[in-house]
Amino acid sequence: MRRSVLLAGVAAVVLSGCAQEMSRSDRAVQEQILRDRLTVWSRVLNNRDADSLAAFYHQVPELTVAWPDGRRTRGWTEEEAAQREFLRGVATMNVVVQDVGVQVLGSRAALTTFRYSADLILTSTEREIFTGLGTIFWTRPEGSGPWVIHAEHVSRNP
Repeated sequence: MRRSVLLAGVAAVVLSGCAQEMSRSDRAVQEQILRDRLTVWSRVLNNRDADSLAAFYHQVPELTVAWPDGRRTRGWTEEEAAQREFLRGVATMNVVVQDVGVQVLGSRAALTTFRYSADLILTSTEREIFTGLGTIFWTRPEGSGPWVIHAEHVSRNP
């Protein structure tokens, strides 16, 4: 419930400034671009490369990310620090994104939903295997260029 309210609010704010006119073919092209972008995001995450991961995020104070452990970051500075801390504690990671759904809401706003499975080996030699759900709200701040993450919510199933 919280996730849908959070993302609906973010979507409403961003959509208020978005031109909604897109042809069916333009929408299909953007859907494929977003699927590809999500796939590359998961690969970069698996490589544990914080610098490359940064290119996927809207580096603004309004960025919001809800982590699987329940914590929330606000703004790029806080999210970048959380990512670097998390990645330092992981020796190897295999996150697989599945069942991707894409909704292009306009030329500057889109939503992806997905299931994922994760296999993490922590630097403490512990292993964690789990599944979860993810929702990412993407934006293109200038209406062109790469899609970037403006809001993210990733849950972890018990």
